[in-house]
Amino acid sequence: MEPQDADTDTETEIESKELEIDVEQNSDIDDDVDTSVTVVGSGPVIVELDEEIDQDGELDQDADVETDTAGSGGREIDVGIAQRPEVDERIDLDVEISKADNGTILVEIGLDVEDDIEIESDADIDVDDADEDSIDTAIEQDMENDSNIDVDVEIRDDIEAEVDVDIASLVATLVAGIVDLEDSADLARLAVDLDEAATIDSDIDVIVDLGELIA
Repeated sequence: MEPQDADTDTETEIESKELEIDVEQNSDIDDDVDTSVTVVGSGPVIVELDEEIDQDGELDQDADVETDTAGSGGREIDVGIAQRPEVDERIDLDVEISKADNGTILVEIGLDVEDDIEIESDADIDVDDADEDSIDTAIEQDMENDSNIDVDVEIRDDIEAEVDVDIASLVATLVAGIVDLEDSADLARLAVDLDEAATIDSDIDVIVDLGELIA
């Protein structure tokens, strides 16, 4: 399965009465699922693979900047930041080995993968006149990772076989938020830099060893 990637980088700049506001939002989604099936043995065997992979990624970025100043006195700056990456993965794997009417070994594999990634990145900046300069920053960062893996193996008709299922799944989120105010004699610069990343990287390997059964 081809990986699904989304990388969004937005930047907002507003200048008002010697105050420069720079908001940069960088959100990255990476979703990659790889599968492989191996049957060890020789002779008549039928392998049926029913694979359904659903990958859904959603980015929601919002930057709201409001300035209401007359350019005299000081400035009261309020910065509110909310960063919420969420990752949810569900893997259901069923393996069934049986014999067909003609004696041929039948290996049936059903794989259902559901990946859901959402990133919400909000920045609200409000600038008002005040008696003196001040800045108030509130940063809310909420990360949620959830992974559920269910494997069911059934060997019927008294067949002697071994099934090895190896699932390596990485589910991760990362956030970083930086607010920096630089003030000089003729210019004040407010920089807000938001970074979010959400990743699913899954490798699903199924090995069916029929040994000498079909030799």
